[in-house]
Amino acid sequence: MGLPDIVIEFSRKAITAIKMGTLGVVGIIIKDEKNKGAMVLRGIDEIPTGESAFSAENTAYIERAFLGTPSKVIIYNLGQDAEDYTEGFKFFGSQKVNYLCGAPDISTEEATKFATWVKGIRKTSVRRPVVVLPETEGDSRAVVNFCLVNGGQDGKIEVGENQYTVAQYCSRIAGLLAGLDLRVSATYKPLTEVTAIPNAEDEEVDTAIDEGKLVLYNDGDRIMIGRGVNSLITVDEVETEDLKKIKISAIQDLIETDIYTTINSSYIGNYSNSYDNKCLLITAIQGYLRGLEATDGGRGYLRADSSSIEINVPKQKQYLESIGIDTSEMSEQEIKEANTGSHVFLKGTISILDAIEDVDIFINKE
Repeated sequence: MGLPDIVIEFSRKAITAIKMGTLGVVGIIIKDEKNKGAMVLRGIDEIPTGESAFSAENTAYIERAFLGTPSKVIIYNLGQDAEDYTEGFKFFGSQKVNYLCGAPDISTEEATKFATWVKGIRKTSVRRPVVVLPETEGDSRAVVNFCLVNGGQDGKIEVGENQYTVAQYCSRIAGLLAGLDLRVSATYKPLTEVTAIPNAEDEEVDTAIDEGKLVLYNDGDRIMIGRGVNSLITVDEVETEDLKKIKISAIQDLIETDIYTTINSSYIGNYSNSYDNKCLLITAIQGYLRGLEATDGGRGYLRADSSSIEINVPKQKQYLESIGIDTSEMSEQEIKEANTGSHVFLKGTISILDAIEDVDIFINKE
């Protein structure tokens, strides 16, 4: 009969993840009198020109997103006189995007609402967008708080004779993050076009990073991202310390999205909930995770031989007891094979590989 669809689909997901990394999709909400509504751009040459061109500011803003080589940029133009971002939120709520940003003149109030919306989307759906916002404390891995140390809202990023605020440069950061392979991080990635930023001591940069700010850093030779962090500050058993890193969070988002969407499209409703079919799902997910490990044929997102997935026996036992089944005399295998109605309880382990960012070398002089 051949391989069931669920196995095939997970294999495809692993191959796609291995080839494409984050998939590199950027979404931008702008306000402009031309081209109201949605537009998909796959290269800088597809940005409208001539009579249908966006304003010079919006055009340059979109061009900066492509400096980071995303696979595509999805524009939603609210129209010049839009009072809020509601239409844009509704549109992107149904789109698959990795990184979002608002207009180059986004207000503090609009940025705060953007952060609230994106955090809500991640809680209520399988979508995992991340928004890049200027000077916005999100305390969430869904929000990248882009700031200039000693700059504030009015600080300037100098590119030759031109100057930009952090709001005007959010598209550049979103594009850079979207274009990165998941094996590497944004830490120390240079913005080669930037010629100057406000002066800051190393200690001030360190403090800003610890406060959940993605900042630019001048090491004397080049201007680059200080460390690839999101705005997460408060950690717990779910939002762990390592998820402050954009790279780690992006890999976890990728895995969660691939597993959820594949189960929803190829598994739910298509198989009886037998023990054998649960094992089929386990095998499929295990194969997907192995494809992401640092092994021959894998991509290197996960530590080699670190991935596991199995029936969650404690949860399955709890469920059986909740429907009146006495499990006190049942073996673990009997619990695994028991009828759980429409429910499947699984648990797994992965070990996401970070990038090399902190090097400690001791050289002994004889």
